[in-house]
Amino acid sequence: MKQFFLLFITILFCIASFAQNTEDTADGRFHDDLLNHLVGKWNVTAIAHGFPTTSVINVKWILSHQLLEFHLTGNDTIPWIGMPMEFEYFIGYNHPRKRYIIHGVSVFGYDEDEGFWYAYRNGNEIKIFQTANITAHSDTLNIQTLTWEPISNSWHIQSRPQIAGKEGEIFLDMKLTAVKQ
Repeated sequence: MKQFFLLFITILFCIASFAQNTEDTADGRFHDDLLNHLVGKWNVTAIAHGFPTTSVINVKWILSHQLLEFHLTGNDTIPWIGMPMEFEYFIGYNHPRKRYIIHGVSVFGYDEDEGFWYAYRNGNEIKIFQTANITAHSDTLNIQTLTWEPISNSWHIQSRPQIAGKEGEIFLDMKLTAVKQ
């Protein structure tokens, strides 16, 4: 259960179209027109393994626009970990391989996941692929889909397992709403 909730902290992003974006990358920095919509402060409402929870996410470009820093701070004590959820993701892009690279750290540590994932983009979606358990050979992936919804200026994030190539039930459903400043 802990490993699946970990994907909740996998904030963020993934998919099937291997194009980064349409912005000029001649300056060597990581530009992404989709992820630019994620920059800012967000209120989050979520259902994680049947448990309703809220949190706040702060997102900004760092290190000369090479990484997107995504920091989630939970408001509620999660029953199975006895504390609020907290995690940080650092999202970069590997230009030669045309894929997002995500480094994640959380209150879970590194026992079941080393915090390194890949993601791909398709239109307004990013899909992140995470091996579910590093301690055993497994055909289980956690897949998190981040979808930008421009009409409502919000993000919808869903996580589900994929076992032996078949998608399972959604175990995390998050809605990000921009904080008005």
